Amino acid sequence: MPKQGNAVNEKCGHPPAANCQTTAPSGEGEQQMPFEEVISILGRHEGLLKDPQDREGLEKLRDDDKTPSDAKQALSALLDNKAYFAAFDGAKEGKTDGKISAKDVQKLQERPEMRVYADFKAAQFTDNYVPSDAPPNSPARAMTANDAMRELFRYSESLPKNISLETLQNIADGSEKMDKCPPQLAAAAKFFVQNPDQWQAFSGKDNPTHSVSRDRLCDLASFNVKLSPQERKALDTLDANRDIFFKGGGIKTDKLESIANNKENSKEVRDAANLLAQPNSMLFSMLDNAKHGAGGNFFNKANDRNISTGDLDAFLKKGSNQVAEPPRASMRPVESAQRAMVQGQESQPDPKKEKGGGFTKLLEALSYLTMFIPGIGMAGAAAAAGRMIGTVVGRSVATSATREAVTQAGTQTTRQALSESARQGGREGLKDGVRDAGIDMAKDLGKEGLNRYRDRNEEPAPGNPNLEQPRVWAQS
Repeated sequence: MPKQGNAVNEKCGHPPAANCQTTAPSGEGEQQMPFEEVISILGRHEGLLKDPQDREGLEKLRDDDKTPSDAKQALSALLDNKAYFAAFDGAKEGKTDGKISAKDVQKLQERPEMRVYADFKAAQFTDNYVPSDAPPNSPARAMTANDAMRELFRYSESLPKNISLETLQNIADGSEKMDKCPPQLAAAAKFFVQNPDQWQAFSGKDNPTHSVSRDRLCDLASFNVKLSPQERKALDTLDANRDIFFKGGGIKTDKLESIANNKENSKEVRDAANLLAQPNSMLFSMLDNAKHGAGGNFFNKANDRNISTGDLDAFLKKGSNQVAEPPRASMRPVESAQRAMVQGQESQPDPKKEKGGGFTKLLEALSYLTMFIPGIGMAGAAAAAGRMIGTVVGRSVATSATREAVTQAGTQTTRQALSESARQGGREGLKDGVRDAGIDMAKDLGKEGLNRYRDRNEEPAPGNPNLEQPRVWAQS
């Protein structure tokens, strides 16, 4: 089983900082941030240091309005203390070059004493939890399994592709390499480590080394999570007013904004649209993938930000249809942990990336190419591409070369499809290619170069600026 942290120190209510002080450089001031806290905070923001930064680069990062406040404080402590800077600078290879990167932070996080420290802090976070989608100044509370599920779902883009109980322990103690890991996510990981029976009930995995895929985890959360009262009300309103929400087609963010801003609609309808239109709305994401799943498939995209009536029906049928119990106040309040939780709300989840839909992406890519090739029709190019991919995959399906064949097909499509189309017709080739390729090659195709033609992800925002009324929060 994964380790459970430092039980003695957890009981006394103080972090095991003494262990870290044995390797920490001497400080330059009594009131400065402890060295281990600087490591811990920057470890939650490794993505900020993907590229090595010299002192000037770190100063720009600290002064950037987009940098979360806890990262600003840690960067200030790092820049103000020469011993801290030197310790980070030489962490990875023992040599100093005047630059600090995520690799330096990771090396410091891997130290046994730092893992104990971070693990202890994660345990404090579970007792002083503030949801990432709750309004400012929300009171701290004790985390539940439902809360932990929510945070894993919301921050799924920051998680490894496969998650086990051991992975969660690494997240809790800071040793898992992650671009973003706010206290809310560390708390969720620690909760399941502390309650392995809850993890087994959620994931179906009773062995700590057995993992569940990130997409599967999102699907499990979608259909097992208990909604907040606000989300339940929004869902019921959506179901009861389909004529408004689905008028003219599926539900996209711009339509929700229009519904929310239309004063002719009832308050219930406007509030439901407001909640769903917020950046990274969990209810919107769950509905978005309810019918075809978080991983999508060859013919259907996941995270396409377009809710259909089929999605709503699937969620109503397969979801828990339960409302979460009222939260319990924190029994072990720790001011520093609550402050970290509030600051963690600034690190909102990254938008979920579009997946699947390889068939549509193929057609889009070919459509893009035909604009620049005189005399080549869309049908002919698509037919040749479909025939070529289907042939390559069909011939190699029983061999270990399938993946290589798919890759080759994806990269050679643009070159060979056009000459092929000049000799062979349209419809039959496309139909045969799609049929032979099938679902087996869908994910591989989606991962290859076809998805480079567009990237719709946008920077996360604290709230939807296009809404005229105050934000309707998912939780209270």
